Amino acid sequence: LAFVELATVPPERIVAGTPLARTATSAIPQTPTADPGRLYVAGLQAFDSGQLESAELLINAALAANPHQANWRNTLGLILSKQGRHAEAAVVYQAALEDDPTLTEAQYNLGSAYDAMRDSNRALAAYRAALEADPTFAAAYVGLGNVLQDQGDLTQALEAYARAVDLDPELATAQLNLGVAYANSGDFVTAVIHLERAVALRPDHAASRYSLAIAYIGQGQTEAATDQLRTVLSLDPQGKWGLQAAQQLDRLTP
Repeated sequence: LAFVELATVPPERIVAGTPLARTATSAIPQTPTADPGRLYVAGLQAFDSGQLESAELLINAALAANPHQANWRNTLGLILSKQGRHAEAAVVYQAALEDDPTLTEAQYNLGSAYDAMRDSNRALAAYRAALEADPTFAAAYVGLGNVLQDQGDLTQALEAYARAVDLDPELATAQLNLGVAYANSGDFVTAVIHLERAVALRPDHAASRYSLAIAYIGQGQTEAATDQLRTVLSLDPQGKWGLQAAQQLDRLTP
């Protein structure tokens, strides 16, 4: 049952009830391009299109003109996180929280940055602070569960994932990680229930199908596992999950 892994929880891009990239074009003030609001919107557009260097320059320019916009700073942190610059991102999220301590998404993102740096104590503190501010923040429960499971506290991790699923049954990452946690605990029956839900929510997600295959193997359902592993190979033929699926298929083949 090797290769069962946790799904990564991506940073949130929602800001305190205000969707980041939802400003209608007609609502943007007709001011010169140096206007910080327009720079910010242009930065978001660059971020959405994957132009991370341009997005960073634009958001920094917007912040230079209007430095206390916590949601803008949170977006800058996301750009840095996307580039793997987690230590820099953590500093930026902290600055966003200094400007707006109620910005729970920045608090959650701070936890994700610390988690990426394997600073589990700070990650736990950040996720718990986000949940204290917003007890309905399902993704924060998933992040909390990931850190707890990494620390070997499977019982509390299961509780965190289960709470995330209760809050948002459609959150595929919550269903996936709850299923993986049950598989790691040896409860393959319950693992299959949640992993099948994760696959139904994201049929093209190779990690979910691979984890489901592992749970099927744990139940002795070799044929069902083989079907899932072959699908993983078709979805990710050259990637990590495809390579691991090939290894598992070799083990299952007489």
